[in-house]
Amino acid sequence: MKRIISAAIFLILAGCQQATVYVYTENLDQSKLQSLEQALNKQSLPYEYTQLPVPREFADATLMLSSDKILTHETEQLAEIMQGLGYEVEIKYTTDANHFYNHGNIGFYLKAKNTTTNFTMPARVLTTGCVEDKYNDLVVTFSDKQAHFTLAGGSKVTLDWEYLYGHLVIYYKNYSQSYSHLTPEVSTPFGMKPSDTYRYTARVNSPSWLNCSFQIVYMD
Repeated sequence: MKRIISAAIFLILAGCQQATVYVYTENLDQSKLQSLEQALNKQSLPYEYTQLPVPREFADATLMLSSDKILTHETEQLAEIMQGLGYEVEIKYTTDANHFYNHGNIGFYLKAKNTTTNFTMPARVLTTGCVEDKYNDLVVTFSDKQAHFTLAGGSKVTLDWEYLYGHLVIYYKNYSQSYSHLTPEVSTPFGMKPSDTYRYTARVNSPSWLNCSFQIVYMD
């Protein structure tokens, strides 16, 4: 938590300077890092590498833009760098994971690409933090491709899921709900325990039980 708060303070102070690209990288191999450095040298803004990790909430390739001044041409240059390295770019215009920018500064976040082959959902989780309290503590089980919801009264619903660009995505009819993966410690009667928590990213109109996060707490 201290790291994230420090990042936020750093970005506030940085806003007083010339517009700068703040570069976050994670698990990139040496070849990718060299290609990135060469490409950054050719774009028009000064840049600085940070020593902080890429937030879990962010996709593999993320640009976070300034809240008060968007530099369109420079953003396009940075997006092209990411695309040239084989990534699909996600652009954020609002604060996320306590990271935010002003005065034209841009956050450039790049990490080794996630694939479905190295991601496994826990077999059984419970819903938590639901918009409607009555949907808390529902059981959801996961197989390789499907999520099985046991609703109030015992009725069951099976939906398809996949891991896409750093998010768990569950499909319902013609739309989807996405979830970011976090690993907070959770207060229990036996003290603080680690968890895998999948927090929903936006509300959907229906069904309301998709407006829940998923959680498994490890007691050992």
